Amino acid sequence: MFLIKAIFFLTDLIVDFELIDKLVSDTIQGLDLDRTISKKVWVYSIDTKSNIVKNIYNSIGETIKILNVSHNSVNNHLDKWIPGGIKNNYLFSNELDNLNIERLKEVHLSRKHNNLNVWIYDANTLELIGNFNSIKKAADYFNVDYRSLINHLDTKEAINKGGKFIYLFKNELDTEDLNLLSNKFNKVSNMTTSIWVYKYVDDKLTLINDNKPSYISKLSLSKDLKISVKTINKYLDSNESYKGYYFYSICK
Repeated sequence: MFLIKAIFFLTDLIVDFELIDKLVSDTIQGLDLDRTISKKVWVYSIDTKSNIVKNIYNSIGETIKILNVSHNSVNNHLDKWIPGGIKNNYLFSNELDNLNIERLKEVHLSRKHNNLNVWIYDANTLELIGNFNSIKKAADYFNVDYRSLINHLDTKEAINKGGKFIYLFKNELDTEDLNLLSNKFNKVSNMTTSIWVYKYVDDKLTLINDNKPSYISKLSLSKDLKISVKTINKYLDSNESYKGYYFYSICK
C-alpha cells in the first residue's frame, strides 16, 4: 500500500471495513501529509512607487512557474519577512491584513533605500545641498520622516523641506539636467514659495508681519516691492539686504 496526494492505493480488495481506521492510522503515522496537499500562495508585488499588487496562486507549483524561480527559493521566502523578497515579490500562506501590509511596506522600503546615495539640490539656485549615502541620513539632515522623501526621488518635482524647495535624485545631475530643472521650477515655485520679510528696527531684525509669512508667493512680493523674481532669488536666505529688506523662506 502507498499514498499519493492523500489517496491510498492498495493491491488487495478491502473486505473488513472495520479495519480501515487502524489501517489508515498505522499507514500515515509519521508522514507529513500536509505537504502533499496543494496550498494557496498569496504573492504581494511592490513596484518602484511602493504600490502593492496582490495575486493568489493555487499552489506552490503554480507560484514557482509564474515567478520562474526554484522550489527552494519559494520555501525559503514563504511567510518570511525578508527585505526585497523574491524580486520584490513577498510570499505568504495567508492573506495579509491592513496592518501587516503596512508592515510589509516598511520592510521593503528599509531594504530598498537604506544604502541608497541621494543627491539633493536647492530648487531655487540648483546648488548641491549634499550627497547622502542613505535616505535616512538625508531625512535626518532636514529633520523629517524618510518616507516623506522617498516618493520624490527622481520625480523632478520640487518639495519644500526644512524651509527650502529641493530636488532629490539617485544620481548626480549634469549641466543639461540642471538647465531643464531651472526652467521647470521657475514656472511653479514663484507661485508657491511663502516669503518672510524682515527689517532692522532698533538694531533688531524684525518680521514685518507678526510671525506670519509676509507674502504668499514670490510673485506677490515682486509686485508689491517692484523687484524681479530673479532679484528675490538672489537675496532669498542670503542674510543680505535689498533696500533694507531681508528675505527668508522660513521664519527666523
